[in-house]
Amino acid sequence: MYKKILFLALFLCAINNLKAQNLVNLSGWVTGAGAISGFQEIGNPSENIREWGLGPHGTQVILWKGQPSGDGNGDGGFDSDFYAIDHQKMYRFSVWLKKTNSKDGDSYFGCGHVNYLSGLPNSNAYFWIGDFPELDKWYLVVGYIHGSNDPSTESFGAIYDGVTGQKITGITDYKFRPNYPSTIIRSYLFYDPNSNDRQYFYGPRIEEVNGNEPTIASLLNIKTNQTDAYFPGKVGIKTKVPGDYDLAVNGKIRSHEIKVESTASTWPDYVFKKEYDLKQLDAVEAFIVKNGHLPEVPKAKDIEANGVELGEMNKILLKKIEELTLYIIQEKKSNADQLLELKKEIENLKKK
Repeated sequence: MYKKILFLALFLCAINNLKAQNLVNLSGWVTGAGAISGFQEIGNPSENIREWGLGPHGTQVILWKGQPSGDGNGDGGFDSDFYAIDHQKMYRFSVWLKKTNSKDGDSYFGCGHVNYLSGLPNSNAYFWIGDFPELDKWYLVVGYIHGSNDPSTESFGAIYDGVTGQKITGITDYKFRPNYPSTIIRSYLFYDPNSNDRQYFYGPRIEEVNGNEPTIASLLNIKTNQTDAYFPGKVGIKTKVPGDYDLAVNGKIRSHEIKVESTASTWPDYVFKKEYDLKQLDAVEAFIVKNGHLPEVPKAKDIEANGVELGEMNKILLKKIEELTLYIIQEKKSNADQLLELKKEIENLKKK
C-alpha cells in the first residue's frame, strides 16, 4: 500500500512539474470553433475546431483541428499570446502535430522576436515548414531559441516520431533579439486546397532550458525504468552525435558477453561446399606480395580510420581459418600421394 501511495505521489509531482514548466496557458483549450483566450485562429473560424480525440499518448484530450475550406490560404492553427521571457536565456518550444488524408499544403511551426543564430534579423521565423514522412501519425516538433548573447551556432531542434521516438530530422534554431521581453508560439496548416485534409495540434509548450524542464523522453512518454528500459531513438553515451549508430559510446565498454546476430546464408560454411572456388596458394601469395594483406581482410589504414565491425570481421576470420584448413587437408593428401610414390620407387629399386 505504501509503495502505491509513493508511486501516486511521484506521478502527481511529475504531472505538476510538466504543467509548471510550461509558459503556455492551455486552460482555454475547450471544445468549440475559432479563437479562444490566449490563442488567435489562423484562417476562418470554421477552419479551426477544438474537439475531443485521441492524443499522441492514446488518451482522450482536446485537440485543435485545422480543416481547410479549400481557399488555399490559412487553413487552421494558432498564434499564441505573447509570453514574458528572459532574452538572455534559452527556451524550448514544442508542439504535437498530425496530418491526415493528403500531403497538400504545408505544416508550420514558428516563434517571434528572434534573430538567426548568425545574428541577422528574422521578422517571420519558423523552426520548420514542410510535410511529415507519414500521414495519420503524431510527431513531436521541438525548436530552441538561444539567449541573445549566446555565441553558439548549433541547432538542437528536431522532429521526433511519436510512435518510435526516433529523431526524424533536425530543424532550425534561433536566438532572441537583445532586450526583447516576450515571444510567441505559433503553428499552422497553410496553402492546402484539399477540404478533406485535417491537421491536428496538441500540447504547445514554451519552457526555459535550465535543467528542470521535462526531458524529450518524458514528452514522448518513453518508458525507461530499470526493469523494462526502452530507447526508441538513437542513444549516445559521452557523445551528442551518435550519427548512423543506434548506440554510440565515446569510451570503453566492459561486458560479460556480447552476442552479434548473423544469418546462416552469410556464415562461411559455404567454404566447405564442393563448388567453392578455393584460390591456389600461388595466387594468394601473389596477392599478399602485391597488397600486403590477405584477400578480403581490411587494410590496417582502413581499420585505423573506420574501426572494425565485429560480426563481419569474425566471419572473415572464420572464412580464412576454413580456407587454411582446406589447404592443410590438400597438403596432407599431396604429401601422402608423394610418400606412396616414393615407397613404390624404393620397392622397385630393391627388386632391381
